[in-house]
Amino acid sequence: MIGFDETPERLTCSRAGCRERATSRIEWRNPKIHTADRVKVWLACDEHVDFLREFLAARDFPLRVVAADAIGETDAIGETDAAGKADEAAQTDPADEIERQA
Repeated sequence: MIGFDETPERLTCSRAGCRERATSRIEWRNPKIHTADRVKVWLACDEHVDFLREFLAARDFPLRVVAADAIGETDAIGETDAAGKADEAAQTDPADEIERQA
């Protein structure tokens, strides 16, 4: 466990039992309990990024995957409609994709 005044030496994958270096950041929220400004973050190594993304997508959570070094970017995660298209108002960069499993 990391103490309050300790900083991890490197970003590690959030998958249970994995200690590999994280290369991706999965930003997500549960719209049933989180407001649009509440975003949770899981870190993922190359091996587990698809597993973690699919786990969240299967639950229909809005999410996006960005590089792990993208810390500090604050673009909102928007809602998607039934066709999986992102809400235009929530997208600030067309390169950012909001994924949702249909």
